[in-house]
Amino acid sequence: MTNLKDVRNELLRLHKTLMNLERENYESANGPITNVQLLTLLFEDDAFIWLREISILVAEIDELLASKQGIDSGIANSLMAKAEDLIHENSENHVFRTKYHVNLNTETSVSEHHKNLQSIF
Repeated sequence: MTNLKDVRNELLRLHKTLMNLERENYESANGPITNVQLLTLLFEDDAFIWLREISILVAEIDELLASKQGIDSGIANSLMAKAEDLIHENSENHVFRTKYHVNLNTETSVSEHHKNLQSIF
């Protein structure tokens, strides 16, 4: 399950990078925000909704890794496939795919996380 942990950790780093980029965009248009305001925006604002896909996936991985019954390899493989599909250019999740690939093509840090994830898969 090392690969699943590695995917989880890299997804978390990617999420933080994307969240910070979205925050910068938001602050450019609306002025500075606090961390509490950012958290509210993550839950309520349409500009941040696409980031929930990573949040939900990381939570699902955390739940599996914390399971007292042990890790079901079928579920682990399914979560790995879900993570791989999420960052793939042909992902069926149109909202995430569009925002993600704009950042992937313009932000070096996002590209680095993407390459790290691909190397794990």
